Amino acid sequence: MLTDFHRLPKRPPIAALVNTFGKASGAVGIPARPALTIDAMEQAAIKQSGGLTDFGSDSHHVALDALLFSLEHEARLNQLGRLVFSGMIIAALVSRLAVVDWEKRNPEVAKAPVSAPLIIVGMPRTGTTILYETLAAAPDHRAPLTWECRDYALAHKIENAENDPRITKLGKNMARMDRLMPGFSAIHYFDPFIPTECVGLTNLDLCSEQYPCLAWAPTYRKFLLSADFISAYEWHRRALRYLQATSGNTQWVLKTPMHSAYLGALLETYPDACLIHTHRDPTKVIASVCSLCATGRRGWSDHLDIDDRARGDLDYIAEVCRRATIVRNTHPEHANRFCDVAFEDFMTDPLAEIRRILSHFNRPLKDDQYTVMKSYLENRPRTKYGKHRYSLDQFSLSESDVRPLFSDYLERFGSLV
Repeated sequence: MLTDFHRLPKRPPIAALVNTFGKASGAVGIPARPALTIDAMEQAAIKQSGGLTDFGSDSHHVALDALLFSLEHEARLNQLGRLVFSGMIIAALVSRLAVVDWEKRNPEVAKAPVSAPLIIVGMPRTGTTILYETLAAAPDHRAPLTWECRDYALAHKIENAENDPRITKLGKNMARMDRLMPGFSAIHYFDPFIPTECVGLTNLDLCSEQYPCLAWAPTYRKFLLSADFISAYEWHRRALRYLQATSGNTQWVLKTPMHSAYLGALLETYPDACLIHTHRDPTKVIASVCSLCATGRRGWSDHLDIDDRARGDLDYIAEVCRRATIVRNTHPEHANRFCDVAFEDFMTDPLAEIRRILSHFNRPLKDDQYTVMKSYLENRPRTKYGKHRYSLDQFSLSESDVRPLFSDYLERFGSLV
């Protein structure tokens, strides 16, 4: 089933969009078939940054080497895919250059503490996004926004993002991306002004699950699972310091399912972090993840074996979940650092769950926060961007394929799923 698109929405022809997309995305100057090498990516970033050359270290090389191998030899990218992923990597490196340059010019501010962040962890497709966006909407809370993490250099330059032509251009480009991934918005909506996941922060060290979500990259995923992520989380903290310099005293709200694989490194980096661990039936999670990845990868490759890729996605999520369960089981001293949230409980009464979460961390819900979050939820219905339909049998999987891989998780957290 090498080219199996019959279960995915139709997309527009690729060839007709390459030049238009390249010009609209600001990727002018990147060859239509760019060289996927570390040197080529770094030289392009230096040029786009206006001549900045200090990447802070070469800590990103090992991740970038694995990523470029996967993109060149495993992802089977089409012409547009090479252009898009080259642009993503170069943008991450430009942002790294910008952060290092700012740190050198602002050494004291660059050492500011990042105090007691609220961090959502847990498997993907467990309600993390709507919980994240709702918490981030509350007064006194702050989440990194998509436009800030797409180009860190703009974060300290733009005063009115809603009316800035550079952000308007980014929004139009993101809309074009959505055209190439029909149905993706119904699964995981994105625009410049919504909170972005922490992959936008660890991406400064080229460690991000966004890449294998959008391209088949098993070697890169093996690297992600082999890394200790201490370096990636150091860049995560550096990114937050850079962003919070524009907003003063900040209560950060953060999230990405990828954190679940690195809870030890996360707690080492943020020893006062408050972790919200979301839970859902793994059979529902895996069906939704497979749908997300198949839809996302469809934009950049003309060769997808959907069933084979789905098995790989299942194995990866199971391993991430297994690692989180091990940390929870072997470190009871951290029990109060976690607040467990069942998907069904949150979907039934989200504000009651948010009140419980904040109370668990000794942060009473304020009246103005409740009002703003209630309004946000009323204007963000679950199907606002379309209905997401998925099932295991779409990907030739069954519950008997999934449940054994999550036996430890279900033994510990079965009452929550």
